[in-house]
Amino acid sequence: MGLTTGKKTVQGTGRGLLSLGAKAAAALFQGGMVMLASGYATPAAAGTGGSDFAKIGAVSLFRLIGVAQASVTGSGVDGAIPIDVQQGDWLCKNSAGVDAITVANVGHYCFVVDDETVAKTSNFRTRPRAGVVIAVDSTGVMVRILPEIAASAERYIYLPFAINATDLAAPTSQEFVSPVSGSISRLTGIVQTAIVTGGDLTVNLDVTAVAGLTCTFADAAAKGTIVTDTPTAGDATTIVAAGQRIQIVSSAPFNGGGAINGILEIAY
Repeated sequence: MGLTTGKKTVQGTGRGLLSLGAKAAAALFQGGMVMLASGYATPAAAGTGGSDFAKIGAVSLFRLIGVAQASVTGSGVDGAIPIDVQQGDWLCKNSAGVDAITVANVGHYCFVVDDETVAKTSNFRTRPRAGVVIAVDSTGVMVRILPEIAASAERYIYLPFAINATDLAAPTSQEFVSPVSGSISRLTGIVQTAIVTGGDLTVNLDVTAVAGLTCTFADAAAKGTIVTDTPTAGDATTIVAAGQRIQIVSSAPFNGGGAINGILEIAY
């Protein structure tokens, strides 16, 4: 039941300072970004695993929590070694190339590359969210790192499709209208009926191909075969407007039968 009178309580360390337990054998360095993995402090890092889906699964469990205030190495037991981690605004190293953060990204989320580096994109959800870009210059990127920023959910919508043997053989494009404004982030297909002669599935926005996005199904691909691909990161052709036409296109006839189901993923 709720309170009916006042009581004494215990206040946390306050002002964004957290006392955490280091994950077993984790090497945390002063000034490095720290994330929680299964509740314990570990150096901030991108997702790992044998596939993008494994990396995405790993990242879903990570939460950026702040910056280490001392260098600490975890013992053989999770949580046995304490570490102080400070939230707030911190200067981080900038990425390069298409993932370099610019003044145009101020006010937007940025993502973890490693414990000192942030990037403009999540690399299709394989990097955890670092925080919000506050400023950027030649010295690096000022990032606001708070647990509530790290915990806020990414938003994605998934458009399912099913291409039967007749449409694969014709070939006939699958038509959609985008329900949101955002960016195309992944195409994934699964063979529903075994394919004889394979081919490519691509995506058009109106009649313009999304750069770098091709799912190639091999000849004799068996039922249950999964193929996935992502577009060229940051390319202008990935941007889609609400109400815009989307096509999933068989680039050449899939002769001899087969059927493919799948999903098109849009980040928004």
